Amino acid sequence: MQTTFLDGRGPVAAVIRSIGVRHAGAHDLVDTGLYLDLRRALRNPADDPALRDGTGLDAAVRAHVLATSGARELIARAAVQLQVLADEVPMGCLVRLTVACQGGRHRSVAAAEEIALRVWAAWRGERGIEVEHHHIDRPVLPAAGCTLFGG
Repeated sequence: MQTTFLDGRGPVAAVIRSIGVRHAGAHDLVDTGLYLDLRRALRNPADDPALRDGTGLDAAVRAHVLATSGARELIARAAVQLQVLADEVPMGCLVRLTVACQGGRHRSVAAAEEIALRVWAAWRGERGIEVEHHHIDRPVLPAAGCTLFGG
């Protein structure tokens, strides 16, 4: 697992997880909070041989994901939902968002990072955000075909 911290002057208010739903135990990570599944919403960088071995932390992979039609709007909506929810809970309580894709290396990582940056900017650094990438170091998975869960 790899973790990114966006420090704030106040406590961490949100935790964003990126996961690959086809990895064993991935669904155990979805316990509370918001859930965003990107498998059908965003194009998969793993389908491009030049991007396949990268991750959503790489500029080229991130640009590829964000260039998908509707990606920026989807990310903006998720950021607003996370921010609104976090603004409603008492200070010191964590709000969680799990962002999922097939393997947890590309789409979910890029989107989780982008959502975190947007929320942190909206909070003007008053609160912190933690981003956990649970499957970023796993091998790229073969295409899933029509299977939505497991496989």
